[in-house]
Amino acid sequence: MKFRSLSLLGRINVVLAIFIAAPSVNAGTLPSLDSAELAQGPYSFMHMTLQKTILRINVASIDVRFDKPAQVRLAELARGKPYADALVQPLAQVAMAAGRAVIQMRFMRNVSLDRWVGVVRDNIKQAREAGLIDGALEQRVSQGLPQWFAALGERGYEKGDRLFYVIGPDSLRTVVVSAGGQVLVDRLDNEPGGRRVVLASYFAPGSDYREPLIRSLFETAR
Repeated sequence: MKFRSLSLLGRINVVLAIFIAAPSVNAGTLPSLDSAELAQGPYSFMHMTLQKTILRINVASIDVRFDKPAQVRLAELARGKPYADALVQPLAQVAMAAGRAVIQMRFMRNVSLDRWVGVVRDNIKQAREAGLIDGALEQRVSQGLPQWFAALGERGYEKGDRLFYVIGPDSLRTVVVSAGGQVLVDRLDNEPGGRRVVLASYFAPGSDYREPLIRSLFETAR
């Protein structure tokens, strides 16, 4: 993985903040990778550990689980085959088109909010350059990040925090939970641009997550 310095830590969020302004919500139930709306078994799940390249310091673990229709399409493309570069793009397209998915990022190190926001902006730009989002969406999200995550303030992300993205057909819920179980952020975005930016950030060409997540699809299916 191409983690060149801790200043790139925000890349662990290639998505991580990528959505449109939305009101806070109090849904009560925390997101779960075991949601009944999601599939179980082979080709439903991706996992990776993000590391700092030279010292191999664990930065975050990332888990993605998809719904049944996405699982079926992923299985059709990958079943019985070894990992190959030629499969990455079609599998990434299926992942980005998933109707429902949950992404969980568990932080293994502290990351300041300013650092995170700065690098997330770089990832939004990457998704736009890949043609997956337009410039207007990039600008709106980039400008809105500091206020949308103001609740983290000087605290930032701490070791053990979890960040969830709950992706629906036309919605995105974002939840940040501390290691002690305190809900720090809980936002709901009912515009399709929110889910589009998150998924594009994870699976765009050149993303730090695309190749290791897709590779894990083959490993977990064994």
